[in-house]
Amino acid sequence: MNKKTIKELHVGKTGKVSDKWDSYLGYYDELLAGIRGREISMLEIGVQNGGSMETWPQYFEAGKLFIGCDIDPNCSRLIYDDPRVNIVIGDANLQETYNKISSLCSSFDIIIDDGSHRSIDIMNSFINYFPLLKPGGLYIIEDSHCLYLKDFEGGILNEYSAQYFFKKLTDVVSYQWWEKDVSLNSYLQAFFVKSGPPSFISEGWIDSIAFRNSIITLRKALQPGHQKLGDRIVSGTEALVQTWGGRRPT
Repeated sequence: MNKKTIKELHVGKTGKVSDKWDSYLGYYDELLAGIRGREISMLEIGVQNGGSMETWPQYFEAGKLFIGCDIDPNCSRLIYDDPRVNIVIGDANLQETYNKISSLCSSFDIIIDDGSHRSIDIMNSFINYFPLLKPGGLYIIEDSHCLYLKDFEGGILNEYSAQYFFKKLTDVVSYQWWEKDVSLNSYLQAFFVKSGPPSFISEGWIDSIAFRNSIITLRKALQPGHQKLGDRIVSGTEALVQTWGGRRPT
């Protein structure tokens, strides 16, 4: 069994070129170690020279399927000996390309967006592909530092950038605490002017959002709903400092 970390696999790889920032590698090891032995399915949007599609199957030896999608027709030259690796050529947000991907696999454990890094593409890919995640699955957006750059439709003061959009979704994770004050339709109106937010947002399928330098990670809930906190559980019998529920234990 291969026990090398993602960083070890990346740094020591030969063959097809893979381009990752150093901080990503350690983070991926932390994030993915717990599911390393599972028969996962993965989609990566944007593969460039195709090196990561060699690394992921090495790391997830028990993985079932690894799909890479790229808009560059030159990626059709990427050939792999591993039959688990499939390359789809096309714009991930076109219906034709979506159909090709979903025909190969209808649900994924991990989706990585390493595509154009432009706000509109990132948001559209999220809306299109997050529903294909299995419950508990991970949706990862790489190189989100581009969302601060005007060349990628970003900017620190741009309230219509994908960075701002995902920041707003952090409030949606805690919607149970403000749902009586503002509707989700109103809160997200700037991004969904005509039809309102997609059903997976309204139904509460986003369980958590984590921001790191240049990476945004979203986890899909195990089941839908906005009452995510669960029951309040108080244990112990001695309340010597502060009462709860208006009484001390008897």
